[in-house]
Amino acid sequence: MRIDIHIHAIGNGRDLKKIDEDVYFNADDNHHWFTRILYNMIEDDLEHMGADFHHDGRISTDEYFELIYAMLTQSEEIDGVVLLALDAVYSPKTGEIDEHKTDLWVSNRFLYRQVNALNERLRNESDPAKREKRFFFGASVSPNRKDWEQELEYVLTQTNAVLAKLIPSAQHVYLRDDRHKDFYQTLASHHIPLLCHVGPEYSFPEGIRKRQLDNFRHLEKPLEYGVTVIAAHCATPVFPFIEKPQIKEFYALMKAANSDGTVRLWGDTAALSLSTRISLMPAILDTFPAHWLVHGSDFPIPINGWTHLPWVTYDMTPQEYISIWKTKNALDKDVRIKQAHGFSDTILENAEKILRL
Repeated sequence: MRIDIHIHAIGNGRDLKKIDEDVYFNADDNHHWFTRILYNMIEDDLEHMGADFHHDGRISTDEYFELIYAMLTQSEEIDGVVLLALDAVYSPKTGEIDEHKTDLWVSNRFLYRQVNALNERLRNESDPAKREKRFFFGASVSPNRKDWEQELEYVLTQTNAVLAKLIPSAQHVYLRDDRHKDFYQTLASHHIPLLCHVGPEYSFPEGIRKRQLDNFRHLEKPLEYGVTVIAAHCATPVFPFIEKPQIKEFYALMKAANSDGTVRLWGDTAALSLSTRISLMPAILDTFPAHWLVHGSDFPIPINGWTHLPWVTYDMTPQEYISIWKTKNALDKDVRIKQAHGFSDTILENAEKILRL
C-alpha cells in the first residue's frame, strides 16, 4: 500500500469546551507575523482547490475533511493517508493546559471518530478501487500533560492509532526531559512509532518562539528507550539560506541509530517539495538511502510544482515538469515532484514497515 504518513487535520472551531466535537483553531491572541502570512496562503490554496464547497467565503472543518476525502479517492498515486492529531500545549512544570499558547488542538477522540466515518464512506463506495483506499489515525499525546498516562491508554486500547505525533516546539516538549522515560517506554512496548517534527518550525507561533526544542539531536532520548522515530522533513530547514542545513550531521545520527541493521530512525519527505528546499534535493538524495525514508506530503502546507523547473532543478525533465503542471490532485503532485527529482517509489511503501497497522 502506498501511504502518505503526514497529513494534518485542521479546522475552524473556536470553543475549547467542544474540543472532542471539532478542531480548535485560534491563533489570533498569539500570532507571529509570519504565521499570519502562512495561514492566509494556506486558506487561499484551499479555496483554489475548491474546499469552500458551500461558497460562503469560509472553509469549515467539515469542508476540509470533504476535500481530503475527495483527494484520496481521486488519487492515482496514494492508497492511504495518515491524518494527524495534535495535542494542546501543556505546562512542563504543572501539566496544566496553556490555553493562550494553544493555537491548534486536534483531539484524539474527535479525529478518531472522523477517521472511522471516512473509512465507512469508503467501504460504501460503488467503485471497488475507492473501497480499497484507507484513512489511518495518527494520535498525539503530550508527555507534559499530567494525565498523559490516561490519554495514552485511551489511544492504545480504544483506537487503532498507527503512530504518535509531536511538534516539540509548538507543544513545549523537551524531548530530553528524563521525566518522559515512562512515556517513551510505553510507546516502545506497544510498537507505536513517534513522528516528530525536527528542524525550524514556522507553521506555529510557538514553533518560532521555541525553535530550540526542535533540535534533531534530542531524538536520541526516545531512541534510547526503544522508540522507533520518524524525523519529519529529514531534519532539513524550510529556509536553508537562513538556517544552515545539517544533512550530514543528521545522517550520522541515523547511521548510529540503524547500525545493527534494524531501521529505528527514519526520515520522512514531508514538505520537501517546497520551493525553498529545492536546493537541498541533491544532498538529500545523495545522503539518505531510500530504505531509511518514508513518504509524507505535509498537506495542507503548499505543494509547489511550477517552481521545479527542468534543467534548473535537480533531475527534472520537461516531460515531467509538464506532467506535474497538469496534475491537479495535490497528493499526486507531491508524489510526482519527488519521483521526478529521483526519489524511489520505495519510500511510498515503507510506511507498512513502520506503522502499527
